[in-house]
Amino acid sequence: MLEEIIMWAKKQEQVRALVLEGSLAKQQGVDELSDLDINVWFSGELLFGRKVEWLKEIGDVLIETPLHMDSPAGEVATQLVIFQSGIKVDFSFWPITFLENPFPYYEKMEILIDKDAHTEQIKRCVHEQSKLPMTKLTFDKIVNEFWFELHYVAKFLKREEIWFVQSIQAGIRENYLLPLLEEQARIAGRNTSFSGRNIELWLNSVHLERLPSIFADYSLETNWQAMWEEIALFEDISQFISTYYQFELPTAMIEGMKNLLRKIQEG
Repeated sequence: MLEEIIMWAKKQEQVRALVLEGSLAKQQGVDELSDLDINVWFSGELLFGRKVEWLKEIGDVLIETPLHMDSPAGEVATQLVIFQSGIKVDFSFWPITFLENPFPYYEKMEILIDKDAHTEQIKRCVHEQSKLPMTKLTFDKIVNEFWFELHYVAKFLKREEIWFVQSIQAGIRENYLLPLLEEQARIAGRNTSFSGRNIELWLNSVHLERLPSIFADYSLETNWQAMWEEIALFEDISQFISTYYQFELPTAMIEGMKNLLRKIQEG
């Protein structure tokens, strides 16, 4: 598929450069299900990214969806395509004029085609992601919002709205628990992946063994139990980080919230 894309790009006058990014460029977590992430650097008016006619030289399309994404240089059109072969390709279309002012974007990339010697400019868009230590402001915000959101979990469990509760819990895991798990891994010198990917490789074994307990099925009993397991895990991680950085935890608020959650559950 990659060879077909390169052959197509070579024949297109508008296409001035082709760049591979994502897992294949990073050579991380690559398997037979990996996507191709292709950046098409073009000149003139964008003629790609809409419908499927332009894709016929590459392969037969099963399904596609056009989208847009924000970049440091401006809005970029994208088209996500699954071909009949089952291979998924995420195309994004970058005006070559963006390179007049190179911007931080790529972690790793591979230049597949460069028709006009833009390599140096494209390389200036590469930036190393060095994650800075968590600030007290960020930590305090995470802790406060975690406990605030939990009152919705308890309230809607009491109302037996399990579907809605699980939606809230997904947000809590993503926005509050995961950043603290990532920070603990960073402190231990481990490299994390976005959105919790490959968490089995970077989370310490003690907390990894506890993860199943914070996921519930569709019963009230297991949802209540998962909430309290999630609280226990969050308290352990937040205590570790607060001790490590000498941040102060709002212990009175935390105890008050736990009492409120029990009152809602038992009331």
